Amino acid sequence: MANNSSRNQTSSDPLLVCDQVGYAVQAPGGRLEILNDISLQLNAGETLAIVGASGSGKTTLLGLLAGLEQPTSGRIELAGEDINRLDENGRARLRRRRVGFVFQSFHLLPSLTALENVLLALEIAGFDEAQKRATRALEQVGLSHRMDHYPRQMSGGEQQRVAIARAFAGDPAILFADEPTGNLDRRTGETIADLLFEINRKHGTALVLVTHDLRLASRCARIEEIEDGRLIDPQQGLGASLADSSAAQ
Repeated sequence: MANNSSRNQTSSDPLLVCDQVGYAVQAPGGRLEILNDISLQLNAGETLAIVGASGSGKTTLLGLLAGLEQPTSGRIELAGEDINRLDENGRARLRRRRVGFVFQSFHLLPSLTALENVLLALEIAGFDEAQKRATRALEQVGLSHRMDHYPRQMSGGEQQRVAIARAFAGDPAILFADEPTGNLDRRTGETIADLLFEINRKHGTALVLVTHDLRLASRCARIEEIEDGRLIDPQQGLGASLADSSAAQ
């Protein structure tokens, strides 16, 4: 089954629309509101950092934006698809065609080589020339010499580069990264950050980062800060100070 990652949107359409989104779960003490009235948009090729304290709801928001879960209120549209109207299989198909993921803990399969980890994701998604795509992606992240190595034989930075290659090998419209430098030392983290923004520039892939790393957040064109499940006014709070600091540099 071929997958050419075609995109039906026009260049003027937002790639991601989040309109008054809320998310709640049933807890022993009753209904627990995790997110409230979240609204934002993201255009193709744009970079966005979502920052906030632990427990503020930023990782939950990332999962909703990526279609891993459905909101309990409001609407999310990703690459022209209304996530609210898709069942679990439909959301999975959308993610395979449009979305890449990078996680803090890499999520590589230990029994597969670097090449096999990237290749498996492409084969599951049904891409033509999967082997060629996987090889090219690993070459682009500087791991042509590590293709036959297993995760246990690689450093943390190398494992994260494999994860990044896996994420963009299918030419996604948007790349979601959850604390992509969180398990890395500062120098390695900066290398990984450089790689993510290079992919954004070269491939036009929109980038959404959830991070505690304020230096990483300041490299994004936009910063949204979340507190107690709500977005803070962009003219206030940490996001504004980071944007000002970045502009002054």
